[in-house]
Parts: sequence; C-alpha cells; structure tokens
Amino acid sequence: MLVKGHKPTKYHPWTYQSWNAIQKGKENFWDYYRFQAKKEGISAEGLLRLEWIIFYYTVGKRKVAPTAKHFGISRQGLHKWIKRFDKANAHCLEEQSKRPKNLRMWTVTQEEEKQIIALRRANMELGKKKLQILYKHQYNEHISTWKIERVIRKHKLFMQKKKKRVYTVGRAKQPRIRIHTVKEHLKKLGAGTVWHTDSILIWWYGQRRIIFTALEDKTKLGYARVYTTASSQNGADFLKRLRYVSANQLSVIHSDNGSEFAKTFSDTCKTLGIQQIFSRPHTPKDNPALEKFNHTVQREWLDFSEIGLDDIQEANKDLTEWLIKYNSIRPHQALDYLTPLDYASNIFKVSTMTPAKTPTCIKCYNSFPNGKCYDCSLAQT
Repeated sequence: MLVKGHKPTKYHPWTYQSWNAIQKGKENFWDYYRFQAKKEGISAEGLLRLEWIIFYYTVGKRKVAPTAKHFGISRQGLHKWIKRFDKANAHCLEEQSKRPKNLRMWTVTQEEEKQIIALRRANMELGKKKLQILYKHQYNEHISTWKIERVIRKHKLFMQKKKKRVYTVGRAKQPRIRIHTVKEHLKKLGAGTVWHTDSILIWWYGQRRIIFTALEDKTKLGYARVYTTASSQNGADFLKRLRYVSANQLSVIHSDNGSEFAKTFSDTCKTLGIQQIFSRPHTPKDNPALEKFNHTVQREWLDFSEIGLDDIQEANKDLTEWLIKYNSIRPHQALDYLTPLDYASNIFKVSTMTPAKTPTCIKCYNSFPNGKCYDCSLAQT
C-alpha cells in the first residue's frame, strides 16, 4: 500500500531509507511523520495536534468520540483539525492568522477631518450623534457618526472631567483605631472591660424603632435597650447605662462607623475615659458575635414578645426580663453550655458581676427612663 506524502530527497540517507521502508511496509509512517514535523520546526501546539491525528487513525480507529474523550477536547475541535490535516504538509496543524482579509480603511477626507475637529472643539460637551446633526446644519453635508468618532479618537478630543472640589466643614476627622489592628492587645485585657455595641433598625407598623445592643467580649454578657431614633444622644445614654451595668469596668467600646456612635457618643467616651475603636467599613466580620446577638434579640425576644415596640417604656421592661433570662438562665454553646454570668463567675472570678447582683442591676437600671431605682441598693441615686 502506497502512502501519499512529500517524498524526501535521495541525498538524505536516513529519511530516504525510511521512505523506502515505509513503501515496503517495514517502517511506521507516523514515526516518520513525527520526525519530519520536528525537523520542519513545528510548534509544541502543532505537535500536540499531530498526536490527536495519530491517535485518531491508529488507536481510535477513526472514531472521533473516543479520541476527543482521551485528550479532553471537544469533538467539534477535533473534526476541524482532521479536515485540515494534510499528509503532504506538516504545517497544516499550525494556527492560521485570523486577521480579516478586507480591512476597514480610513475614509475621512482632510476637509471633513478639519471640519469635525473645529465642530468638536466648539462643542466639547456634545456626543457624536448631536455633532452629526450640527455638522449637517452647518456644512449642508451628511456624515456618519463613525467618522466623527474616529476623528475624536485620532486627535484625542475628549472632554476633560473637572475634579470635584472637596469642602471640609467643621473639625477635621481624627484617625480612627480599627479593631483588626488591636485584637492581640484586647485579648490581654480583663473580663468586663471590652464591649461591642451596635444598633438595629426596625420598622414597627410604620414607626421607626432602634434597638441599641452590646455584648461583652469574653463572657458574652448581653445588654440592649429600645429607643425611637438612632441619634448620638441616645447612643450616649445607652453608653452610660452600659457602663453602670458593667460595674464601671467598661474601658474599651467597639462599634461600627454609624453616626449614632459619633458626636455626643464620642464626647461621652472622652468624658468617661472610654477608648473608642471601630470596625472597618463594610466589614461585619469584625463584629461577628454581636451580629449573632442582634439576630438572637429579634428571633428569641421580639418574635415572641406580646408587648412589641408600640410603647417604649413597656418594651424596655419586657426586654429587660428577657435579658435576665439570656444572661443567667439560657445556656450558651460557645461557653460550654454555661450562662454568661456562670462563666464570668467560674472562669474569671468577677465578683461585681455575680448572678445574684447583675440581673437585679439590669432590671432596675433598664426599666426606669432616668436610670434611677430606689428599691435596689446598687442603683445610682
């Protein structure tokens, strides 16, 4: 059986002898074809495609599906190279240029170019469609928007955007301490000193309600209070109540970058000697435990509350009863199923936050609007 292909010259002994052996059936044609392809400088991609073809004609028994599956290629792609393969030309397996045969030429005349430049410079704010209409009115000639766009690109006649002026009103912002930069330092502080705080916005039958929440860093003691607005004044009031509940141990408060934790809240922090640190913008993972506590407040208290948020004072009383349950009765998986108060007493030996005292303090101080209770010896008078 004769094999069609480009016959080597007689003056090359090895290839000529191989060719004669192929004609007599003593040599493998595909081994010879591999040699010729490498000799002609075929690229690595072309040699890989040659292996596809060899596998297709030998092991694959001229079946496209098993060949494509073996090499992990599409059948459509294999069909393309099988049709293109030519035994007389090893370069047929190389990628061909995809450049279009007919290129779009520059068809703008010098006169049109000058007129477009002048029109564009006089109307820098207009787009190509409006410039096309102005061109027709001014020069009584029709011109395509493509020509206008090409001239604008060629001469870079783009409108320069003005930089927005930045006005600084009031006092300059001080650099904020981010929690991810001081986490290792906070771990060294004692229990009850570091608290995380946040606010929950709830629309209650058309009325705006804000629940300020706080969580102690190590013992997971929780505290919350309902307000009508998320003002910094209400934030400051919540901070004072939180400091009382923590038995004046609060020294570091962590919050997000909301306005309720600025102005009056920041001034109160400075007055009470509390260090304020912040989360990174749009990074709730900086405060994951409190985010979970916010969800717990809504799911375990508000969803089951018969009082609701209609009356603020009644809502705070009902919330206080739930906080006592949360801190002294409800077991916490993160604390090895201890309550926060039991964990604080057993692990950290915090005497001022014992189960006998802290619930009473929360109940007394959170139930009265002005924070005064004459029935509890621990309340401020």
